Amino acid sequence: MLLSEIAQHLGGRLEGPDTEVSCLAAPDQARPGQLVVVREARFLQAALDSGAALLLDEASACPPAVSRVRVPSVQKVWPLVLALFDVPETWASPGVHPTATIEAGAVVDPTASIGAYVLVCRGARVGAGAVVAPYCYIGEEAEIGPRTVLEPRVTLYPRTCLGADCHLGAGTVLGVVGFGFQDNRRLPHTGRVVLEDEVELGANCVVQRSVVGETRIGARSKIGDLTDIGHNVQIGKDVVMVGSSAIGGSAVVEDGVLMGGWVVIADHVRVGQAARLTGGSSISKDVPAGETWASGIPAQPALKHWRRLALLDWLASVERTLRQLLNQER
Repeated sequence: MLLSEIAQHLGGRLEGPDTEVSCLAAPDQARPGQLVVVREARFLQAALDSGAALLLDEASACPPAVSRVRVPSVQKVWPLVLALFDVPETWASPGVHPTATIEAGAVVDPTASIGAYVLVCRGARVGAGAVVAPYCYIGEEAEIGPRTVLEPRVTLYPRTCLGADCHLGAGTVLGVVGFGFQDNRRLPHTGRVVLEDEVELGANCVVQRSVVGETRIGARSKIGDLTDIGHNVQIGKDVVMVGSSAIGGSAVVEDGVLMGGWVVIADHVRVGQAARLTGGSSISKDVPAGETWASGIPAQPALKHWRRLALLDWLASVERTLRQLLNQER
């Protein structure tokens, strides 16, 4: 792709020779013929040393001989640049692959794409433009909304419902029976899992179906790889949950909550609207709306946590001073 074409697409300005670039590259790994997007000033020198073409803002200094595209804001055009060089995965072609099995009573929209060795059970529905990659299992009466994408080996247990424009990573399982026992016997789980529109789950996530009613994830929520969501959990809209986290059964996560990686939320806990949970936090009691809670077991409000750490540092320094005084007296 020519730099002039990139500049036109981004509404930027070409300076220097109009060269061809094959792909994007990191500043410290780039070579001539590639494009480096300089998102921070600290990476500029490494990008210049690489000999690659650059995309940078109007203020960054650059030798005249270097091929470059100038834009007012690199951060704003960053998604557009990625889209230019993106090669989307083609999990399946429109229609039903010859090796797929569509049971009697299942409804698959003609515009949907059903990959190799997929099983769509009776009563299931697959919406317009949906993509079901190879080796997926779509249980009885499950619903897949329009344009939703299931990567390979996704499992939807019966009655699982996905809204429009969702995306499920490879190996994700929705609707498995939850971890609930009484008198040493597993309780039947009569409910289902519901994902509202534009929900995304990474690879190898598990969402348990409810004992009664629904385990629900609200619209536009984004959940990372290797997460575990217990039965009867209610996750609100626009929640961000970084990977390798877990939510215990019947917990409630309200709209707009942001969670770092390795966060664990105990069962029946409520996390209030727009709260922030830093990475590694263990949440054992309710978090008020809008508060930031910091890492620890158990986690605490961030200011309290940091004050405690500062106090421990101060006590350690006092201990050293006392030991020095005692040694001098001896």
